[in-house]
Amino acid sequence: MNSKESEYRELFLMEARENLEELERQFIKLEGNQKNKSAVKEIFRIMHTIKGNAMGLGLDAVADLSHVMEDVMSAIKDGKVELDDKLFQLLFRGNDKLTSLINAIQTGEKVSFLGIKTSLSLHLKKALESAEEEAPTKEEESQSEDKDQAQDHEEEVDDKSSTISFSDVIQIPVKKMDELMNEVGQLIIERDRLLAMSITKPLLHSDLEALKRITSDLQYSIMNSRMVQVGFLFNKFHRVLRDAAAIEGKKVQLELKGTEIEIDRNVLKVMSDSLVHLVRNAVSHGIEEDTDRVKAGKDAVGKITLSATYERDRVIITVADDGAGISAKKIRKSIVDKGLVTASMSEAMKDEEVIQYIFEAGFSNAKTVNELSGRGVGMDVVKRAVESVGGQVRIDTEEGKGTKVSLHVPVSLALKSTMLFEVNSVQYLMALSYTESIVTLSKSAIHKLGGGLTTEYRDEPIMVVFLKDILDLPHLRAISERGVLQRNYELTEEDKELEMLVVHYAGKTTGVIVDKVIQQMEIIEKPLAKPYNQIKLLSGTTILGNGSVSPVIDVAVVTDLVHKNALYWQLEEDK
Repeated sequence: MNSKESEYRELFLMEARENLEELERQFIKLEGNQKNKSAVKEIFRIMHTIKGNAMGLGLDAVADLSHVMEDVMSAIKDGKVELDDKLFQLLFRGNDKLTSLINAIQTGEKVSFLGIKTSLSLHLKKALESAEEEAPTKEEESQSEDKDQAQDHEEEVDDKSSTISFSDVIQIPVKKMDELMNEVGQLIIERDRLLAMSITKPLLHSDLEALKRITSDLQYSIMNSRMVQVGFLFNKFHRVLRDAAAIEGKKVQLELKGTEIEIDRNVLKVMSDSLVHLVRNAVSHGIEEDTDRVKAGKDAVGKITLSATYERDRVIITVADDGAGISAKKIRKSIVDKGLVTASMSEAMKDEEVIQYIFEAGFSNAKTVNELSGRGVGMDVVKRAVESVGGQVRIDTEEGKGTKVSLHVPVSLALKSTMLFEVNSVQYLMALSYTESIVTLSKSAIHKLGGGLTTEYRDEPIMVVFLKDILDLPHLRAISERGVLQRNYELTEEDKELEMLVVHYAGKTTGVIVDKVIQQMEIIEKPLAKPYNQIKLLSGTTILGNGSVSPVIDVAVVTDLVHKNALYWQLEEDK
């Protein structure tokens, strides 16, 4: 395939996937009201478009199936065929198969479609033929169904393994491209100006101000071109919800909010599988049976809300349901039974801390998970996905009222706001989104508690850690050894003034003491190369202006280490 053909196929895929999204919406409308003429006309129009485009590129399988579906929709539109439940289900399955065929253009996967094509053709023929003897017999239809299921196995509506697909092509408005070209033009002019100046005199800092401004504008324009509205993803969830509700035999409706919020397309792509999982879990484990809902004084139809809002440089994507909520009591018992914590440790934990264990891999793999009223399988995967983009997961629940899972993720992956600081003469960075404030305090304000340290912040006790103590550990497992997180406290002079970053993660506030806070800066974070990617304490690295490599400290890991250590020593002292 030459480059031109490849380009045409990419354009076809981009347009086809937009059409498939619209097909999903129109089929959902048609399912709710099979007399919806506008939905019928729109499905016919899209099928006609896909057929024509596929024929032009020689994509025979896509063209053949869409042609049959177009014929069926044409007959329905013209009143020649009545749309009933059986025909609707055939069309719905045909749409699933069409989606698989289009996705296979990129993946190269072999997809069988002759079964559903035959079923649709026979049904149309039967409906159009006036003479009963010319119509397909029940035996013919039965054979067609058997063939369909033999060739098209694993493609049924209840296949939970399907995922939401993303095209690798980004649509950018012409206006945005014009702005980019304008900024690149300014950059070239400024480059030539500076080159001419450098011939006659050394360049001063002030001479570079215009260059700094132009490159900054260009950077943000490129970031802006990668942004898409979350509705691009949210609108796909009508089908996800429909399938999950059909499998569970429950009545559930989906509400979308904040669809106009814009976010980096790559962030949205990473979050897509997590959101599919959360929505399915909300239907499966959150929403009660309709009879139970009525007994509890609720509407028989459950409600799941998918929403997005801005919070500073973050987007909060929330999946909320009005279901049964999560039982902290059941989870408390489960984590003890699975050996994740001791009975005494579980008793010392607040309900909020107990519920966080649904994100632990050991909990998620438990066989008893599905018996709980809360979530289970795969929530650890959701947490890892969110944290991979520098975000965090929060969960709020009330038994009998419902559950809300919030994904706090960055607006963009291109730039990350961080705080630069120094420990042991090495410069490190920490995500600014987790940093509440920078505090100067004396050693006398810090006190020993169990195997760790504590101080007061805004009239509340918080755990404190000298980051130096963690960095000096031979391995993170050594953190439970007595006194390892008190070493630098012991070595510090009594009147020493200390600089502390106050960070907040997963509902926990922690004071992180460093040698020196330097400045706030925006970075492009790069993942760690092998084998360094096994270092849990670091999320990545960046290159500073002076050419040195600076590691990025993972706030989530520091928080978990300090607070689990504190709980461990509290229980040791209680024995």
